[in-house]
Amino acid sequence: MAVQAEQLTCDRCGTELQLGASYCDRCGTRTRRARANVRLAIRVEVLLLALMCALIFAFAFIYIKS
Repeated sequence: MAVQAEQLTCDRCGTELQLGASYCDRCGTRTRRARANVRLAIRVEVLLLALMCALIFAFAFIYIKS
């Protein structure tokens, strides 16, 4: 994964952002990095949910078989 340059202005209103900001102080829009982090968190949660469902079905299958 390539290193992204720091976002300097808001994509929505053009206001200058503070270094390391997750949201624009003026309009409240998430920065690109914050949006990417949210997408990553959602993917991890979906993966964990799928793994938990698979474990539940596996244990239920074993319990029913015995």
